[in-house]
Amino acid sequence: MPATAVRRADFLMALAYATDLATGHSRDFALRSCVLAMRFADVAGLDQEARRSIFHQALLRYIGCNADTHLLADAWGDEITLRRELHHIDMGNRAEFVEVFVRAITRKFAGASAEELAKEVERGLAHGPQVNVPILSGHCEVAQRIAERIGLPEQIRENLGQIYERWDGKGLPRGLSGNAVKFPVRLVTLAQEVIALNDHRGFATMKEMIAKRAGGGYEAELANLFLKHAEALVAGLDGPVDRETILALEPEPHGMLSEEEAEEAYLAIADMIDMRMPFTFGHSRAVAEIAAAAAKQLGLPPADIRYIRWAAYTHDIGELAVPVSTWMRAGALTERETDAAHLHPYHGERALASLGGEGKAVAALVLRHHERLDGSGYHRYARANDLSAAARVLAAAEAFQTAREPRPYRPASSDSAAAAKLRSAVRDGKLCPEAVEAVLACAGQPARRDVTERLAGLTPREIQVLRLIAAGRTAKEAARELDIAPKTADNHIQSLYSKIGVSTRAGAALYALERGLVQ
Repeated sequence: MPATAVRRADFLMALAYATDLATGHSRDFALRSCVLAMRFADVAGLDQEARRSIFHQALLRYIGCNADTHLLADAWGDEITLRRELHHIDMGNRAEFVEVFVRAITRKFAGASAEELAKEVERGLAHGPQVNVPILSGHCEVAQRIAERIGLPEQIRENLGQIYERWDGKGLPRGLSGNAVKFPVRLVTLAQEVIALNDHRGFATMKEMIAKRAGGGYEAELANLFLKHAEALVAGLDGPVDRETILALEPEPHGMLSEEEAEEAYLAIADMIDMRMPFTFGHSRAVAEIAAAAAKQLGLPPADIRYIRWAAYTHDIGELAVPVSTWMRAGALTERETDAAHLHPYHGERALASLGGEGKAVAALVLRHHERLDGSGYHRYARANDLSAAARVLAAAEAFQTAREPRPYRPASSDSAAAAKLRSAVRDGKLCPEAVEAVLACAGQPARRDVTERLAGLTPREIQVLRLIAAGRTAKEAARELDIAPKTADNHIQSLYSKIGVSTRAGAALYALERGLVQ
């Protein structure tokens, strides 16, 4: 079954969720700022093209924020906390700006003597511009390139090249000022800082701070227009925003993505995730290649192979919630850090929740990519009967690829050592033997069982029929979904029963559960 076209805005919401995690913003920050910015556009009487630029700028402002994050963490420590603190200050105020970075250095060198800390603060502040300016330039460039890959026009891409610029010229990296800063950039910057300040300081103090910054960080006319309508503009924006609200705000014509374009959008997400750290470059692409090949080898239906590939591209999107400084450290994670790391499949599923239709199948796989057959995985401690064949293949592919990549706390395993590790997990009842052998065969490792046979000895059509039966469909209902005659469907069902040695729907359903064939 071919993939149906999807709204580009669904992908924008997934990216927005991911960037909220990476930048330390509050829940639905980008979505709430989009609502506020579009309300602001209504008050200002802006035309459709301006509204389109504002809509995209609000959702995508920080999509380049993963570029060189390891350098940011190396210089300042926990980059998520640093970014969160920067949201609450006037970054044109040097005293406030320096204070935030001194706190960051102090956190990074906690436990150092007063003399050592003083030296680190002096060194950090002296070299700060040499670190920050290239990183922010990289954020702008990467944001523009990702926007191009998901099919956005040049005008919107140009806006994303100015995400840190300010009205008064005190922004970075180019120090643009006044009307040289694009209007959608000026409006969205104001809208997002309104949300951040309202969350952190409350409505009254937020208004005072916006008024104080008028003519500085913000164009005075825009700031005054906001203050005139502030209460109505921010009404109801202290809670989550649903998908339908954002879709309704997108100016027409709505951006749509074909299956081919959706593939590129998923790939863009993969690259955005993996560029956080040098040792994860290309990780998601590699997992996708192995997992898709293994699924094909096992005879899974084309739709399942597509879901596996797309889930592999996005499986680590939830890791953006964990500071890079945590992943870069050579030592073991603390209990608290481990808990946060184990929640990344949950955040991944939530990030992809906006992708309706086929996106739900992708999100379900992302949620399960660290689960194990014996319930020892995370974060839901799911067991075999909750893990489809697709989930088992993805888990095996991810485990194999991760094992053969270096990490700060261990060297990379050789392919043969990684294979041995997976086979040990099979013996321990953690990973599916068929999935593991298919993965290893597709990765060039000698197979220990015949993986050329269809999964569970069934063809893709038989697997499709079995899933419908397990889901409680009658022969007539199955015929409708398979687009065949009811008598043909009944023949398929009886033939399948005979092949797998059962005589009832319940028996077939249990057979499907035992072999991970239920989605």
